[in-house]
Amino acid sequence: MLRPLACVLAAAIAIVPAAGCKSRAKPVTQTPPEYTKPLPDGAQALVEVDAATLPPFRLTPAERTALQQAIKHSQAFLAKPSAGAKFPKELPITREMVQASLADLAKLLATASDDELDHAIRSRYRAFMSVGWNGAGSVLFTGYYTPIFSASYTKEGPYRYPIYKRPAQLVGGSVDQQAQWKRADGTLMPCPEAAELESSGMLAGNELAYLADPFEAYVVRIQGSAKLRLPDGKVIDAGYAGTSGHEYRSIGAALAADGRIAKDKLNFFSMRAFFQEHPQELAGYAARNPRYTFFTTTSGGPFGSLGQPVTSDVTVATNKQIFPPAAAMLVQTTVQDGQGRAKPYVSLRMDQDTGGAMRAPGRADLYMGVGDESERRAGVQEYEGRMWYLVLK
Repeated sequence: MLRPLACVLAAAIAIVPAAGCKSRAKPVTQTPPEYTKPLPDGAQALVEVDAATLPPFRLTPAERTALQQAIKHSQAFLAKPSAGAKFPKELPITREMVQASLADLAKLLATASDDELDHAIRSRYRAFMSVGWNGAGSVLFTGYYTPIFSASYTKEGPYRYPIYKRPAQLVGGSVDQQAQWKRADGTLMPCPEAAELESSGMLAGNELAYLADPFEAYVVRIQGSAKLRLPDGKVIDAGYAGTSGHEYRSIGAALAADGRIAKDKLNFFSMRAFFQEHPQELAGYAARNPRYTFFTTTSGGPFGSLGQPVTSDVTVATNKQIFPPAAAMLVQTTVQDGQGRAKPYVSLRMDQDTGGAMRAPGRADLYMGVGDESERRAGVQEYEGRMWYLVLK
């Protein structure tokens, strides 16, 4: 049975003996889940399982439409000659396998009933399960979204907190690659950490826009994209344009470790409330995350790491060094509806994005969509589950 994060983070369980026993068993300490635990050297993130054992699922017409659109985005990525290099050689799944699977799945979504689709997946597809953090398939599913925040191109009035364009001095840099910084004499050095970039003035002149809330500016930096509503009412897309490549560190985890927010109360909303009450502490906690993200103005987005638009309630972000990009997958977990109601969830999704915290087989991020309702769902999404990549036989 799937359990919320508040339960799986329990540090110890007391074992009570059956009635009539003369002695009591000693409390047994349970090791906390290590969702960010990397794969051991030489290990694989995927293990093939019997597709007949997959959980049953049903799709609404809206879900089918969204999946069809997401498949087109995956196919556009896979059609590029460079896509083949994005599949690690160690993976049991190749670009050609994913392409054939998506073509078949698109036909099924257009013609097959729910029962026929479920039967086809079980009989015609191979299933590769993530080994999860524990080797038994347990994955923590968090949520992310595209916020809509008020912003200005100029530093005026309440708009004082910038997000930055990619500076010309930045060389390289991605989710998995340390960036370099070009000095004035042309030599390279490792890109400084976020706190130094901001405090030193190295980013001066590269401001893309200014936000009115410092926590919102930090959220944009973490989410990697945003929609910004300008004073004249126009909405622009701020899209991902690279990163410093430093290892991501969660300020939420730091708040919990410092005892500022209880672990079972930790989520987006409790963090926002904390920094509203203690605004002077945001800079210090933000400095603990050395990763910095840069932005550019885009249209038609938001876009994922494959260079294609992400799709609400379809796109999943994972580590693309261990999982196949653009592939179809089945996700089983628990989700909330934004009104505080949790429900079991099983559905088809597409692996189309990545993120600084998605570095292990025990972590995945579900894209919830754009705006306030998506924020309400993404902000409380922290449930265990399992995921299987689907490949046509």
